[in-house]
Order: sequence, then structure tokens, then C-alpha cells
Amino acid sequence: MEESTSPQPSSSAEDNCSEEIQGNQGTSNNANDSDPSSSCGSSQSKVITPEGRARMERNRQAALKRLKDKSAAVNEVLAAYGIDNDAGPSAKKRKKESQYMTELKNVVSEGSVVRVHGTKLIDTGGGFLIEEKDLVEQEEAEKIIVPHEAPYLPTDVPHCMDCEKEFQDSFLFKNYEFPVCDSCKDIDEKHKLITRTDAKNEYLLKDVDLDKREPILKFVTKPNPHNSNWGDMKLYLRLQVEERAIEVWGSLDRIDEQQEMREENRMKTKIKKYNKKMKDLRMSARSSLYTKDFKPHEHIWGPEVCVDEDEDQYQHTCTECGQDEIYEKM
Repeated sequence: MEESTSPQPSSSAEDNCSEEIQGNQGTSNNANDSDPSSSCGSSQSKVITPEGRARMERNRQAALKRLKDKSAAVNEVLAAYGIDNDAGPSAKKRKKESQYMTELKNVVSEGSVVRVHGTKLIDTGGGFLIEEKDLVEQEEAEKIIVPHEAPYLPTDVPHCMDCEKEFQDSFLFKNYEFPVCDSCKDIDEKHKLITRTDAKNEYLLKDVDLDKREPILKFVTKPNPHNSNWGDMKLYLRLQVEERAIEVWGSLDRIDEQQEMREENRMKTKIKKYNKKMKDLRMSARSSLYTKDFKPHEHIWGPEVCVDEDEDQYQHTCTECGQDEIYEKM
């Protein structure tokens, strides 16, 4: 066997190396103490013994074997669950980069419009792109569609009831279909508006008369002036409400008679309630004068009177309650 003739490090180099190791003990606790050549590699990096090389090779082979065994175990687990082994960070990064490059190759610029995989994108000039579909939906949402009736043809132009002139549009005709132009409109007197509650009270109309009976009366809604939290106020045209009341009751005089009769019944009910309350108050104040008799009533009959001699029927009357009784004598 031939012995190795590699030159050994000198004693001075070993002393320097030992001093360097002792000086760096506080900061390099993970250094290999068994191999002085690795700790002082800066001074003698080329001096590696065959034993050191063999140990490095064994460590490298052991690390490769551990990595191979670990990869095999991971692949076995993923295969058991049916998962592809493409979820690593490097694989994801490579896949993302290839997809990005493919998209860049498929980009076709058309001025401010960019197409990516057939999707039309709008270049806003602010550093981002918007799909054309989203832009169209936004524009449609911003549009406020207000329905308007078709314009009147010359043969359908209405005539004012007061001045008998043609007009294209007016407040009363648009909201109530009442043919009166704006110049002849008199909201304060002739064409006065009335609320739904007043229409029902003054003309004795019901909800069905306003909402169901044909033709249905038109109205205009406005915020309630008494309280904004209440429902909107419905304003009807008084002339149309009056016509509907005549249609229901027959005439305005019949409505007046019905109102008077209802007022009388209302007063009678009030008087009856008042008398009952006064009686209860007197009974509570002077209860000794208002003792109730809970015994059953016994009739005190008056003299009998012959009603039918052939049938021997007689009649007598109670002197207290006034009940009549007819009976036969045997």
C-alpha cells in the first residue's frame, strides 16, 4: 500500500488556524470542529485530505438519497389522493409565466381597443383595462329612462273646453286627462284639487269608487305636508270626484240628505254615550240610591177581560211590566 504524499499543513499554519477558530467561537457556533481545514479554508482552501473528500462525497450522496426518498414519498401520497405533482412554487411560477407570454403573443391592438383571447378590452389610458361588457353595463345603468307618451297627431290634438283652442300639452290633460289648456287652468277655484280623505268624507265615496269603478280616477302624488314620514298625499280633480259622486248617489241633493242623516245618527250616539257615562257617575257617587234588585220579576196581574166567549178566552195585564197574557178557562 502506498501512503499519501500530500503535504501536511505546517505548525505555524495550525497555530494561526487555531487562533482564528478561538476568535470566531462567539459568532460561528455551527462550524465543523472535527475538520480544521474547513474552518480555515480562507488561508488554505486547496488543502483537502482524501478522507475529507470521501466524507464530503458520502454526505452529498446521503443528501441526494434523502431528497429522492422524500420526493418519492410525496409523489406516493399525491398519487393516492389523485393529485398531480404540479403544485410546487416553481411549477406555478413557470406555468404563470408561460400563460402570460402566450397572452402577450395573442394580444392584437386596435387603437384604444385590445383583444386578449377573443375578449375585447378598452384601454382607459389610466394604466388598466376594462372589459367592453362592463363598460356597456355601466353606461346603461347611468341612463335614466323616462317614459313619455307618443306625440299627438294633428287629428288627435285636444281642444280646450274653455277657450276651444287646440293645445299640445297641459298640466290637467297630462295628469287627469281633463281637456283644459294651461292658460285657462284655475287651480284655486274652478279646477281645484282635493285630497283622497276629503273626497271620501265630503262626497261619501268608498275606496272601490275611486280605485275600482271604471274609469279609474287619476291622481297626482305629493309629499305629505303634515309629516314627511307619512305616506304621499293623493290629489284628485274635484270636478271628476263630483261626477263620480253623482254617478254613485244619483244627485248632490241625495248626498246632502245622506250626510244630514249620518250627522243625526252620530249625534244620537254621542248623546246616548253621554247619558250612560252620567248615569254611571251618579251610581258611583250615590250608590245607596241605585240598589239593584237581582230577584226574578213576579207579575201582578190586573183584572181579567173576556176576549172570546165562544172559546172561553180571557186576558189580563201585569200592572208593573205591562205584559199581556191570554188564557182559557175550563
